[in-house]
Amino acid sequence: MNATFARAMIGLLVFLTATAAAEQRALLVGVGLYENPEHNLPGIDLDLQTMEDTLHVMGFDSSQIRSLLDEEATAANVEKEIAGWLTKDVRPEDRVIFYFSGHGSFIPDYDGDEPDGVDEVLVTHDVKKIRKGGKRSLSGVVLDDTLNRLFSAIPSNNIMTIVDACHSGTSTRSFILDNRSVSSEPMFGRSFKYEGMPERRRTLSTRSVAEPESYNYVSISAAKDDELAIGGIRGGMFTLGLSKAITEAAKSDSSISVQALRDRAAEYIESKLDENRVHHPQVTGNRELAAGSLKIIPLADGNGPNRKRLEEVVSGQERRFDLQTTKAVYIVDEAVELTMEIPIDGYLNVVTVDSEDNATVLFPNQYHLDNAVNKGSFTIPTARMAFELPASEPLGTTLVAGFVTQKPVHFYNDTLDGRDTNGNITVEFASLSATAVRAISIAPKETATYAGMIDLTVVGR
Repeated sequence: MNATFARAMIGLLVFLTATAAAEQRALLVGVGLYENPEHNLPGIDLDLQTMEDTLHVMGFDSSQIRSLLDEEATAANVEKEIAGWLTKDVRPEDRVIFYFSGHGSFIPDYDGDEPDGVDEVLVTHDVKKIRKGGKRSLSGVVLDDTLNRLFSAIPSNNIMTIVDACHSGTSTRSFILDNRSVSSEPMFGRSFKYEGMPERRRTLSTRSVAEPESYNYVSISAAKDDELAIGGIRGGMFTLGLSKAITEAAKSDSSISVQALRDRAAEYIESKLDENRVHHPQVTGNRELAAGSLKIIPLADGNGPNRKRLEEVVSGQERRFDLQTTKAVYIVDEAVELTMEIPIDGYLNVVTVDSEDNATVLFPNQYHLDNAVNKGSFTIPTARMAFELPASEPLGTTLVAGFVTQKPVHFYNDTLDGRDTNGNITVEFASLSATAVRAISIAPKETATYAGMIDLTVVGR
């Protein structure tokens, strides 16, 4: 196997800013549902949603992104899309991104080109345990050798690949985090282990950014070779950490190097996982690319994935209810009051997305956790509620959206950030999570969900 891709396979190949005329192609692959359900992983669909949003921050249009999820993500389909969508009509200056979320594993090295004696593989939907050459192995996987061949055929000099999986071969049984801030929920190591799995031989090779300068990649791996990459119902910690770092840079209109991206992703993982579960992203590849900046689109004036996603969710609801503010323009610190006509007895969630794409859950919140409401007129905050909603910076347009559901949905409890080390939410108003949005967007049509939204403008004094 080519050493260039061997080192780059489990990670992120980051590119310097491409020219304005360059085309862009991205393929997102996620496998949470396997033919054998005992191998299933939670949160994979959210990983793909997170990465699609992150690609928008990096300047990709929806038409430039294709996805394969669960049953679609067979080994044959993955190879076909790489050879087709990511290769045909691509030029050297074009940006190409490949992303995989699911199990990783390894199989015996049958052609003898691996110093550690194993081939790393991405475990796709149709994985099966087999015997080959008298050894236990797997089919329905994409080998690193295959990926090397396919990516070598892509004409682009700016290939980017993110793989949120691990190849340590340790157990994939679930466990409960008990002292870190993702609350008490099942978490999983993204490694596919099977009987007769070969043991990796230790080698003297190390990973660093001191690779030949001619290499067209730099890589951020999710974890060291002997660590598990961890994920849960809200997605992979590595994917969430990368996305958060890129989005924060976009919100502040600042640049971020690949090395800084690694550091921030590592900080995020450490803040969310038990000490004995922490895994450490690794940087490898071209030194200049490692020190270079990612291409990021500033998030301002409604140009952000949170607003777009929320607008899509509201637009997708056939049932609407009336949501109003007392005025269209507010001065900073001026109290905002929301009035609405609740169409049914149910559960109310209200969120905002400001001009820098910060998404916040206004209701329920730390001061008013009960979001059960009755049909009829409703105002927040009421005189009996122990909170206010002052207009705040950043200045500009803020989207306000409300959802009323028949079944209990609680956006505040679904938050991932703003928790202490015991998993308790400590912030007044939580950041909107992808889990909460999904609860609305995938609700069955026979389950009544009503939505409403309105824009207001915040100005300086």
